[in-house]
Amino acid sequence: MWIAIAVPAAVVVGIVVWWLRRDRPAGPETAGPGFAAGRAPEWEPGLTPEADAAFVEGLGAYDATGEALRPDWGRDVLAVDGTPPRLISLRLLADGFAALGEAALHDPQGAVAGLMAEYAAAERPGVLHLRAEWPADEVDGMDRTAFAEAVRAVVCPPDAAGVEGFADGASLLVTVTDTDTEPPAGRNTLLLDLGRVLDLYTEAREKRPDATPEEALREVVPGMLAAGGPGLTWVRPPTEQERHTVTTACAPPPA
Repeated sequence: MWIAIAVPAAVVVGIVVWWLRRDRPAGPETAGPGFAAGRAPEWEPGLTPEADAAFVEGLGAYDATGEALRPDWGRDVLAVDGTPPRLISLRLLADGFAALGEAALHDPQGAVAGLMAEYAAAERPGVLHLRAEWPADEVDGMDRTAFAEAVRAVVCPPDAAGVEGFADGASLLVTVTDTDTEPPAGRNTLLLDLGRVLDLYTEAREKRPDATPEEALREVVPGMLAAGGPGLTWVRPPTEQERHTVTTACAPPPA
């Protein structure tokens, strides 16, 4: 009698699970080859193995809908080629996914889409909106790529310890590593909108037309970093040591 009852129950459970998952993509491969490449297994604290698989599946399904996603798992950053273009902390996104509980497991694509819409509506810590347009003409002889490199040179000079910058033309990603311990104890990523750096740079050049581009950048960038925004955020709340590492790195060289 017990066996007779258990078999139909198992069938019912199987039907329910199939119904909840019937419209889900086959897996993270839907995001395109290499979507999860370079991803360390311990990067996503708080996600169970099942939730982790659903999270990557949801990212892949969302990527296939039109807004291209470019994850940088090493820096914990997700670039979204949408309206507006934006950078999102992968840790923030994973936390938001986990907070949705069973609903996210049943509909990973819908969960990710909802979070993406929320993060597109307004900036917040861990979410940075980027400028889509850029001046058609060069700025002080610099095109978009050259300007990004000039900002990177100020924030991440070659002799600075604990900072490494990557510029893609619209933003600067600065990896900040704790160098006070051996091996380094932690890593964080600063996200900087180069469009808003350009706005401040233009104002500085108007006030001091005789200043060199480097002098103008050294006026505006350290102040922007010290203020903590707008135009910048971190993939996780920075420690005082991480803030100090960045501000020290971009300090003007001794006279």
